[in-house]
Amino acid sequence: MELLSGVDGLDRDTRRRLLVDLLIFAGVTFALTWAIVGLYIWNAEAVTRAIGPMQVGAPAFYLAVFAPALTAIVVTAVRYGRAGLASLFGSLIRIRVRWIWIAISLLGYPALWLVVGLVQAAVGGRLAGFDFHPWLVALPLLLLHGHIFRDPGALGEELGWRGFALPRLLELTNARAASLLLGFVWAIWHLPAFYVGSLSQSGFAFAPFVLQVMAFSVFMAWLFVNARGSVLWAGVVPHELFNVVGHAGIHPVGWVFIVVAALILVFGGKHLRGVGRPRAILPQSALLRRQGGTA
Repeated sequence: MELLSGVDGLDRDTRRRLLVDLLIFAGVTFALTWAIVGLYIWNAEAVTRAIGPMQVGAPAFYLAVFAPALTAIVVTAVRYGRAGLASLFGSLIRIRVRWIWIAISLLGYPALWLVVGLVQAAVGGRLAGFDFHPWLVALPLLLLHGHIFRDPGALGEELGWRGFALPRLLELTNARAASLLLGFVWAIWHLPAFYVGSLSQSGFAFAPFVLQVMAFSVFMAWLFVNARGSVLWAGVVPHELFNVVGHAGIHPVGWVFIVVAALILVFGGKHLRGVGRPRAILPQSALLRRQGGTA
């Protein structure tokens, strides 16, 4: 594994600059989120009286969730200036990609659970009475009614994880390694939420959560390198669907998606573009490989 060893002749100064970017981003993002959520772990009653509850819709919740995006914006502005911000926000609104990747972004995750549900119903002899309501009615209604603003994880996180961190990891190593490393870091960032009863993660087991987040990170990185580094199609949209399907009455099966991610890792090759295909040259690369960046 060429983890953080550089690819395509990346020079030492550029590697160093990108590593510093990542260390600053990770350090500030973890510090912000863990400090805020940590206060509620320490003394939830006192902190709630002082600054409000830690729950969806509360200011403290938004600040903790938006830490990756806020950090990405500030670090990019300081180290890359206007050109960096244009590249960062440009990746968020990059819409023009091949239709197949848009279709996978929009439909892939829900469609997987539809297939799994149909198989389970067929095995159990319940296929004739299968309920399509969660996919055809509940899920579209949740999305149309602005669920993304009530649960801002996709908007608050993706400009950081996929907009800032993933392009730099892809310059430093192959997509297979980048997806797994980022998925692990992304999962660990959620750890304090498992100790706050008002947050949804408090009802989950941590180890399976880590595996499922790493698997989803592989899926998102696969989309990312094939969708021209679009944070919209490879970050915000799939992340929102990941969060919302359960609210629609769709029940993901964790091990199934881990198998899907393993298949992507195997058949996608180290660049997640198909075995033997070269790494993707993303629009972000021009800025990240530019000489003279601060470190």
